[in-house]
Amino acid sequence: MYKNIPEEELKNKVEQDYFPLFDCTKIIGKIDFSVCEHKLQAALFEEQQSFLWAEAKKGNKEDIYESFVQLILTIGKARTFDSHLPPPFLGAFDAEKIAFLPYNEVQDIFYQNDFNWNVAPSNHETKEFKQIYEKAKNVIEKNAFLFYFGTDDADLRTFIKENFVLGKTETSKIRIDKNNFMIIYNKWLQEVKQSISVNWEEVKSQSIIEGDFYLADLLSLENKTLKEKLYVLLKNDRYELDRTIGKGGFLETKTAFFKDKQKAHAQFWQKYERPPKEEYWDYIVSHRHLLVPQDIRERKGSFF
Repeated sequence: MYKNIPEEELKNKVEQDYFPLFDCTKIIGKIDFSVCEHKLQAALFEEQQSFLWAEAKKGNKEDIYESFVQLILTIGKARTFDSHLPPPFLGAFDAEKIAFLPYNEVQDIFYQNDFNWNVAPSNHETKEFKQIYEKAKNVIEKNAFLFYFGTDDADLRTFIKENFVLGKTETSKIRIDKNNFMIIYNKWLQEVKQSISVNWEEVKSQSIIEGDFYLADLLSLENKTLKEKLYVLLKNDRYELDRTIGKGGFLETKTAFFKDKQKAHAQFWQKYERPPKEEYWDYIVSHRHLLVPQDIRERKGSFF
C-alpha cells in the first residue's frame, strides 16, 4: 500500500491514515514511532500516556519478528521503561502491514539475567539478537495482532478504537456476528486456507467445502469446535472430517493438518473473538450455502 516511499514518509502516512486522533509527535528515546494520548487530554503535571511503541521499516519485510526483536533490544538497551510508562502494545509495521503485541507478553525479557544489552539493535547478526529472536518468536506468533493495510482497514480501525483507550487493561478482539461472518470468511480464504494440508478437489467431491473448515474454526473455543453437528471439526492442531461408524462400531475419521505448524491460522484468529454469541450459531450454520464456491453452486444447482 505504501510502496517505494522513505521510512519517515511511511511513518507520517500511517499516523495520518490510522492515528489522526492521537499524538504521534512525541520522541521516546530511540523508538521509531509512538502513539500517545492527545496532548489536550493529558492532565497537567502527568506523563502523557503511550498506547504504542513501534519499529518502522520501509518496503515489505517478510519477517516482521525481526522488527519486534529490534524494538525489544532498543527498549532494553536504553531501559526506556525506567523513564517512561510502558504502553499496552509494542508494534512493528512496514509498507504492507502492521502488528501489535501486548507489552506484558514480552515484559520478562527485559529483566533476564546475564544478558548483554550493549549491542546495536539494528545488527541482526549478533548472538544477542538471535537469542532474543528465539525467545520471542513463539510469543509473537501466538499473541500478535496482524493487520494488512488496505484489506484489513475496517478491522484495524476497530482494533485501535477499542483498545487505545485510557485505563483499558484487557485487549478487545474483533467480534463476529451474522452481519460480518461472510466478510471474515473471505479473509480466511486468503490467509488460512492455503496453510491447510488438504486436496480441495477431493474433499469437494464428498460435498465438503472450504467453508466447513471455516465453520469449524469459527464455532470453536481454544481451538476446539463446540458444535458437533458440522461436517468438519477443529481439534487443537488438526481437523477431523468424514466421520463414519466402521466395522465393530468404532468411529473412523479422516484428519487434516497444517502445513506451517498452524502459524497462519493462529495469526488470523488472534484478531477475532471466537466463538460468536451462541444466539448467532444456528443462523450462521443455516447460511452455509453462502460459503459454497460459485463453481459448485452452478454444478449442484438447487441442492444449495
